[in-house]
Amino acid sequence: MRRGAFWIVSVAVQGMLPAAWGWGAHVHRAISYLALDGLPAEAPPWLREPEVRRRIAFQSNQPDRWRGWKADVLRHENDPDHYLDVELLEQFGLTLETIPRLRREYLRTLAVAKHAHPDNVEPYDVSKDPARTQEWPGFVLHAVAEHYAKLQAAFNQVRILERLNDPARQFQLDEARAIAIYHIGALSHFIADIAQPLHATQHFDGWVGDNPAGYQWRPKFHAYIDEGFADRHELDYDALKPHARYDAKVDAADPWKDVLAYVRRAHAQMAALYALERDQKLDGPEGERLVAGQLADATAMLSALIWAAYATSEPTDRQVETWVRYDAFNAREPADFRAPTSLPARVK
Repeated sequence: MRRGAFWIVSVAVQGMLPAAWGWGAHVHRAISYLALDGLPAEAPPWLREPEVRRRIAFQSNQPDRWRGWKADVLRHENDPDHYLDVELLEQFGLTLETIPRLRREYLRTLAVAKHAHPDNVEPYDVSKDPARTQEWPGFVLHAVAEHYAKLQAAFNQVRILERLNDPARQFQLDEARAIAIYHIGALSHFIADIAQPLHATQHFDGWVGDNPAGYQWRPKFHAYIDEGFADRHELDYDALKPHARYDAKVDAADPWKDVLAYVRRAHAQMAALYALERDQKLDGPEGERLVAGQLADATAMLSALIWAAYATSEPTDRQVETWVRYDAFNAREPADFRAPTSLPARVK
C-alpha cells in the first residue's frame, strides 16, 4: 500500500484504527510546539497560550486521521496531499522548478502529458486503487501553498475583529482564531511530512527499479522511519529542543520557491537514508543526526511560515469597513446569534 501505510493501535471516534502515513503523532506535535517556540516576541500573545498550543498540536495530526475513514472521495482528495514523488515528474515533462503553482493547472499539465505521451508514463491499474490516490506524482507542494494562503486569510480575519474590539463579536473572534489554529495545524502537518525523505520520492517503501548502489531495507521501512525510529531514539519534544533552529527565511508574499528548495533538501537526504540502512548504520548516531536534522529543518520552515503569514495579514481600513458592511448584525438574525457581552461562568 502506498506511503508505507501501517496500522497503529489507537481508539478513534469512529471506532476505527487510524493509518499512520507520516511521522508519528507525537513527532508532529513536537514539531508544532517547537515551531511555536520560535515565533518572535512581537507575535500575538494568544499564540503562546498553552490551550492554543495544545489545539494546534492536536490539529497537526488531523490530515492523517482522515486516512482512518475509508471513503474513496476523502482518500482521493486527501491522500495525495501528503507526498510528491520527485522522480516521476520527468515522465510528465516537469521538474520541481516547472511545476505549475495552481493545483488544477498542475493537474491539467499532468493529464495532457499522459494523454499526449502515454508511453512515457508508468502504467496505472485503477482496479488496485479505486480512490485514484496513486495516479499522479503528488500534491504536497500545493497543500502547503493553499494552507499558507488560508492561514494568511484567517489571521487577517482575526486582526479585523481585534481592531473592531466589539464585545458582541467576541464569539466571532473566538471562531476566527479557531480557524487560524486549524490552518496552522494543517500547515504543520504537511511541512513535517515533506521533511521525511520518503515522502519526496517514488522509493517511498523500498527502492524501485535498478539498484546499482545495492540498497537493502527492512520490511515496512517507511513505517519504521515514520514511527519506529522516533520511538527507538526517543525523539520527543525534549530531545528535539536542543536541535531546534529558527534560521529559515521565506518570501512572506510568496514562499513557493522557498518550499520548493525545502522539498529538494528533503529529497537529497533520501539516498543517504537508504545508504545508512544498507550499511546497518541507520540506528546509530549517524541515522539519528540525519533524522533530527530533518526535523530541525521542518521546525525552522514551519516557524518561518507561521510568522510570515501573520506579518502579511494586517488588515487595511477598507477590509475592516468591508467586514462590517457585509457581516453586520440585523433584526433578522436568530435571537442567539449576537453573543452577550458577558458570558455566564462555565459549568464544570
